[in-house]
Amino acid sequence: MDTTTTSKEFIELERQTEKASLFTHTVLTEQITRQNQSDAFLYGLIDYLTQKGIVLPDELQAVVASVKEEIIEKKEFASLGVAVRVDGENDASAFVPVNCNERMPICKGMCCKLSFALSVEEIESGLLKWELGKPYHIRHQSNGYCCHINNEQHCSVYGSRPSICRKYSCAKDTRIWTDFDNMILNQEWIDAHLSIEKLQLTEVYMKQ
Repeated sequence: MDTTTTSKEFIELERQTEKASLFTHTVLTEQITRQNQSDAFLYGLIDYLTQKGIVLPDELQAVVASVKEEIIEKKEFASLGVAVRVDGENDASAFVPVNCNERMPICKGMCCKLSFALSVEEIESGLLKWELGKPYHIRHQSNGYCCHINNEQHCSVYGSRPSICRKYSCAKDTRIWTDFDNMILNQEWIDAHLSIEKLQLTEVYMKQ
C-alpha cells in the first residue's frame, strides 16, 4: 500500500470532517439566534401582560421555576456546548515568568493538558486543531496532552500557538501547584481533572 496516498486520504478525510462540523455548528448557531429572538418576543409579552395586571409576577416566577426544575430533572435542557474564546486586554505586567525547564520533570507539562476554547481568529487560521466532539476547544491526544505536543514534549505550533498559551503562567495556578515556590503539585486536582479522557455517549432523551 502506498503510505503517501493513505496519508493524503486521511488528511482529506479530516479536512472534510472539519468542514462538515463547521457547517453543522454554523447551522446550529443560526437556530440558537432564532431562539434568542423568540425569547425576546416571549419576555416582551410577559412584561406587557405583567404591566397590564393580567399576570402576577410572583405566581409566574413560581411556575417557571417549577418547570425549569422538571426540565433539568428529565435532562431535556437544550445546550449546544459550543464555545469560542474572546480575549480581553492583555496586561503584560500581570505575567509571571516560570522556570519551566526546572519544573518540567515534576509537573510533566500539565498546562498542556488544560482545556480551553479557541478564538475565532485561531479557528479560522486553520493552523490549530479543535475537538470535533467539543467545539471549539483545543484538541487533545488520547494521552490527554494537546495534539500539538510532539514526542519531544515540544509545541509543534509554537510560533502560531493560541494567545491564551502565550499569556499563560502557572505561577498562580492553584490547579497545578499547591505550593508553587516549593514545587508541590496539586495532585488531587490533576488526577480528578486531567486524567485520560474516555469516549462518552451524550444521553439524549426522546419522547415516545
